[in-house]
Amino acid sequence: MLVLALAGAFGCTGQVSTGRAPTGTSGVTPSSGGQSPGGITPGQPLVCTSAQAPAFHARMLSPSQYNNAVHDLFGLTGNFSSGFGGGADTQLDDLGAEQRANAAATVAQQAAQSFATWAPCDPVKAGAAACEQQVIDRIGTRAFRHSLADADRTPLVAVFDAGVKEKDFATGVEWFIAGLLQLPDFLYQIAKPAPAEQPGQIQPLAGPDIASRLAFFLWDSLPDDMLLAAGAANQLVDSTRFQSEIDRLVHDARFLSGVGSFYSDWLALSGFAEVAHDDAGFTSAVAQGLQASVLMTATELYNSPSANLTDLFGGQTYYFNAALRTFYGLPAGGAGFTPATFPGEARRGLLTHPGLMALLARPAETNPIARGLFVRRGLLCQEVPPPPNTNIPALPPIQQGLSTRDRLEQHTTNPACKSCHSQIDPPGYVFENWDQVGRFRSMDSGKPVDTSATMTNAGDLNGTFPQGDAFLQRVGGSADVHRCFAQKYLVFALEHALLTDDLCSLKQVQDHFVPSGDLRGLVVAIASSDSFRMRLTEGVAP
Repeated sequence: MLVLALAGAFGCTGQVSTGRAPTGTSGVTPSSGGQSPGGITPGQPLVCTSAQAPAFHARMLSPSQYNNAVHDLFGLTGNFSSGFGGGADTQLDDLGAEQRANAAATVAQQAAQSFATWAPCDPVKAGAAACEQQVIDRIGTRAFRHSLADADRTPLVAVFDAGVKEKDFATGVEWFIAGLLQLPDFLYQIAKPAPAEQPGQIQPLAGPDIASRLAFFLWDSLPDDMLLAAGAANQLVDSTRFQSEIDRLVHDARFLSGVGSFYSDWLALSGFAEVAHDDAGFTSAVAQGLQASVLMTATELYNSPSANLTDLFGGQTYYFNAALRTFYGLPAGGAGFTPATFPGEARRGLLTHPGLMALLARPAETNPIARGLFVRRGLLCQEVPPPPNTNIPALPPIQQGLSTRDRLEQHTTNPACKSCHSQIDPPGYVFENWDQVGRFRSMDSGKPVDTSATMTNAGDLNGTFPQGDAFLQRVGGSADVHRCFAQKYLVFALEHALLTDDLCSLKQVQDHFVPSGDLRGLVVAIASSDSFRMRLTEGVAP
């Protein structure tokens, strides 16, 4: 991912880019040698006197958006998108198309069997032909997120009728759904150009397009009837109505699904599907529980109107089910996820969640490198390239009297490793009080754990910390961490790496978020930004 940098790009030279955005509308720019989105050159000012936004290209629904859309359309629950993979810019190959065809067939079969629970009509009472039209209009409009033109309706009618002719009405329903879910208007978010539009203009996304974009960002699913109607009536161009809809969406229970999707992406929680540790008690139930717990720990904050980044990185309450309580030796609290604390362990919110610690570890030992990279990349937005093409020596073997830190420091005496690891390892050492499964420890291989660290090239987190907790306490109040978190959330919302035309929106979002830390306000600011609600026209054929 392209990131903003005010310092040199990080390589094996001891240099790390700070990840800061320009802080003024002009005159403040990336320093010489920095890397920045969209090819901004050193010395080029950032001018934000008019609306700026990039072109809007088709974005494929994410696996969770696909599943949520199926649920909202037909009330079906399941991981129908299992194995889809890819991101918003995924281009379907033969395998991807086959996977989506198989998923569509599975959904269609189940939806046809539960027709009475979601259908707008009864074919016996309303008549088969009339009910068919109602199903096509209702489901087609919701799936496509716009009203159906004749060109949209014709193929849907044809496949529905073919199924009826082949067997019966239920087969028509099944064939219609299987076809519908494979069409681009369902699988992609699309901004359709206006007739004869001229290239190079900045204009708001059309009503149905911005309605769809809002819903998938804020709810991780389809627009509801109210948002669809507002988009169809072009009411979202009015700033008051637009803000009213954002407010309604962020105060709906479905908002937590959208928030959860961000945290799943930012923290790479899909990695729990493959995480394994050399601990007999670390079962798949524990791994699955940790993944859910990390999400709940983050998203439950948003139920408070004053949810703040300092709470995210400073709280001491986690949500554990029975399996997790047993594994971590906590008092019983029921079968479901309920609040849990770890007295005396100086936990610091999401950063020291046992799940995140387990995710950023090796099977039999902690991994300061992975944890340090998370700080550099995930909290400071610093670009950390892979190691050079050289023979990287292995770590010394695990042995009594030699801590993980000792072993890593021996490893990094190698000149080929030292310059990089002097930046990566210190932020990883601050987490050494938590072992490979996230349990608290004060000893490692017979030696007291050393969590001290000296941070350089870390902006306002620079300094020497005698204990890791002193560093962790600073994170929640760091302006650089606030800027990075806002950048990560904006990139997630836009579903593309930052481009030159996004920089003014990034600045506006960061200027709002840095002094406040308001987590809900950040989402609202992103949805209100030019990059989110507008697009650069590319022109259409006459």
